Amino acid sequence: MWRLILLAMIPGLITGCGQKIPEPESFTVEASELEEKSAIQVQHFVDGKHVKVECYVPEVSFNEEDENSAKINVYIDGKFYDHYDTAAFIIKNLEAGSHKMKVEIVGLNNQTRHLSKIFEVKII
Repeated sequence: MWRLILLAMIPGLITGCGQKIPEPESFTVEASELEEKSAIQVQHFVDGKHVKVECYVPEVSFNEEDENSAKINVYIDGKFYDHYDTAAFIIKNLEAGSHKMKVEIVGLNNQTRHLSKIFEVKII
């Protein structure tokens, strides 16, 4: 009895394995970016009259002892506001209204690094 079952299964195994296994389908996708990636990434959060700013700048350090050390100059409405030597900082007590802010990465001697980001905040 088991020989009969085995003989019945052999043709099924042979024909099932005899066919060419299909190749996986592949397709080509073209990547498109909606926004140009920048060498500087800035996030800001408005908290009342204060603006919390976080900067990410690859290959730049805010430690004065490092070779690639830098600082951040901040401009508010086109006027120099202050400089910071940390990647995250808080701008306090802004007046109510809309403000255009510019974050610029410069060397310790204010030499330009051609890295900046402009954004707008609204203080209520």
